[in-house]
Amino acid sequence: MSGYQIGTLFHLIGVILYFAGVAVAGVVAWAAPKREKPSEVAAILYLARPGAIMLAVGGVVLLVAGFYLSGNIGGYGQRWLEISIVLFVIALVVGAWGGRRSRKTREYAVALADDGAGDEATLRAMLSNRATWAMHWASVVLAVAVLVLMIWQPGA
Repeated sequence: MSGYQIGTLFHLIGVILYFAGVAVAGVVAWAAPKREKPSEVAAILYLARPGAIMLAVGGVVLLVAGFYLSGNIGGYGQRWLEISIVLFVIALVVGAWGGRRSRKTREYAVALADDGAGDEATLRAMLSNRATWAMHWASVVLAVAVLVLMIWQPGA
């Protein structure tokens, strides 16, 4: 195998891990509000952690392999690549911001389930927070836009 093939393999592994993490986080965010008990909400939201780890590891692997591939083929300076990198970083930042809000929701659900400390209406409001949902969806849309740019490579 050539270095380019190995770089491509790792880049694709990173993409798969990243989007698998996005899918896990999305399913968790969708399923948590459907649970009635705060303990069930907390248990569902705990499942986001493996998704976040897959997303983070995949993001690092795909970036490192992507930079390797770009350097290997002289791809630096191509507009589609620069836009892809910027969009990907924005997707990571927006997704992390939404993830932080989801973590606070999980912590609130745990406190409510363990001690009864808090209000169930507040938990429901946190689960249906539009800003959190907007951040989750914005990060997904940005990641898909990057995927489209990577496949299409306009101007290449």
